[in-house]
Amino acid sequence: GMIADIAEMDAIIGQFLDFARTQSDEPLELTDLAELAREAVEREQRLGHALQARIEPVPKRGLRRMGIKRLISNLLDNALAYGGKDVCIATRSDGGRLILEVLDRGPGIPREEAERLKQPFTRLEPARSGKGGSGLGLAIVDRIARHHGGSLELLAREGGGLVARANLPIHERVAAPDR
Repeated sequence: GMIADIAEMDAIIGQFLDFARTQSDEPLELTDLAELAREAVEREQRLGHALQARIEPVPKRGLRRMGIKRLISNLLDNALAYGGKDVCIATRSDGGRLILEVLDRGPGIPREEAERLKQPFTRLEPARSGKGGSGLGLAIVDRIARHHGGSLELLAREGGGLVARANLPIHERVAAPDR
């Protein structure tokens, strides 16, 4: 039990450090979002997680590669922890935007809670979510999306569950760092 507690504390400290660091210090490099999504699917499958993938080709653009990998990882971690077994990752481009979605069939997030859950150290009531965590995962995802000139949406999935959607402009419009 002590080893599990230490591992959980280590993960929380790691999340806190990720949040404290500014993602804007990482340089932009021409990156294929679809390729990063495919790599994440392969990694999760090696770990024994079943994922569906609807990864469409998208235009390459300047991205902070490690930041986007963290964004994808955090969304997948949340979906796998809270979203049941029907988890899907999807990429596409639409109207000048790159779209990355992670969909699940968990209990979802009440519409009135969506914006609040993007704030640091914020979680749903433990009785409703039934899981631990630091309350930083979605705040990190939101910050990374904003640093790329984009946004994070938390939407109800048709048929039940959650769609976590990162929208990034195809043409770089990078936000100023929030320090």
